[in-house]
Amino acid sequence: MKNYWKIAFFTLLALILIGANVFAWFFWGKNLLVEKQDQEAPNPEITVEITPTPTKKIISPAEEENLIKKTVYEKTGLAEEEASVTISKNTGEFATGGIKEYEAIGGAYWLAAKTDEGWVCVYDGQSQPECEQIDLYGFPKDMVPECMDKNGKVVKR
Repeated sequence: MKNYWKIAFFTLLALILIGANVFAWFFWGKNLLVEKQDQEAPNPEITVEITPTPTKKIISPAEEENLIKKTVYEKTGLAEEEASVTISKNTGEFATGGIKEYEAIGGAYWLAAKTDEGWVCVYDGQSQPECEQIDLYGFPKDMVPECMDKNGKVVKR
């Protein structure tokens, strides 16, 4: 009978130790595990930044033609009553044409480029534009096949 008491005593002792471990884990161990997870993976804050995209105003071809002509008049210093501006080619980014004073025999041609600020008359005259003027705006070669270099020589582009 002595062995039964020993077995029962050690079984009861083992159950108490197991129960104490389960009790300790249930009340303290879970909290430690949760705290550790909170420290390792903090919840990121999501911020959404909305920036409006600028919208380009849609301009009709007639309005665009008027803007180009206005730019040419400003560059030449002539008024609409003094000269006639014609547009021979307009790609939407580049334009070329002629200007003729009403009381003059000859005329001149002009080149304009569209920038972020609007149309800019790059050149007006009767000779070739300078290559620096043309290259600055990136005119296509079919619109301006020749220009003058720094030495005053006409070069093919």
